[in-house]
Amino acid sequence: MRTHKFLIGIVAAVVGALSLTGVASATPTSQTLQATLSPAKQSKKTFGGARLHTVIATTFDDFTTSQSPKQTVFTIDPNIKFTNGNVPTCQLSQIQGKFTAQAQAACPQSIVGGGSVQVNGGAIGGNVTVFAGGPHTMYIQTDIGPGATTLTIIGALAGRNLAFSNIPNTPGLVLSNFDVTFNKRKVGKKKGVNQYYVSARCKKSWKNSEFTTFYSGEILAASASQKCKQKK
Repeated sequence: MRTHKFLIGIVAAVVGALSLTGVASATPTSQTLQATLSPAKQSKKTFGGARLHTVIATTFDDFTTSQSPKQTVFTIDPNIKFTNGNVPTCQLSQIQGKFTAQAQAACPQSIVGGGSVQVNGGAIGGNVTVFAGGPHTMYIQTDIGPGATTLTIIGALAGRNLAFSNIPNTPGLVLSNFDVTFNKRKVGKKKGVNQYYVSARCKKSWKNSEFTTFYSGEILAASASQKCKQKK
């Protein structure tokens, strides 16, 4: 109940600000990306299991009149790959509209990651659970509040691109920070070699990037680089 009152208070403040000011939408001003693989020591030729920690953060000049991200597209380093393998597929209908505990109970074997989310720079927080939705699909289940509202963001993997494009526009209440870790999880074997949901090999470094399109028309981009060590 305390969370619901807090969220209602935030919404009321936003509505009040909009009705009083009548100004144009605020704009996103900057975006940063962090992408960290561990272990950083990997084979030069063979893909090995890894844990991938990502943080994407956006700042706005005024949250009260800001519009949401519309689409975010990640370009993944060619020496990093996602493999769904034998992870059971979670159906969208099994988790949509459910808070963390209920969603995790619906597809416990499909969980491949998790983390946290912030709205309006941390004014509201929330939990994130990542579910495997098939060979080329993942679901980012967000529980905002937590316990106030939910949003299932659908990720589509095509080659080196991972696109999230079903984010709704909620002016004045925007997703400003995603901190998500993809687990190091075995997903089967191929020719006797263990396969992992996230795997990597080391040439010299890993370089990942993203660009985000906003409902207000702006496009921001960010990148991250991490040095790796080759196994001998």
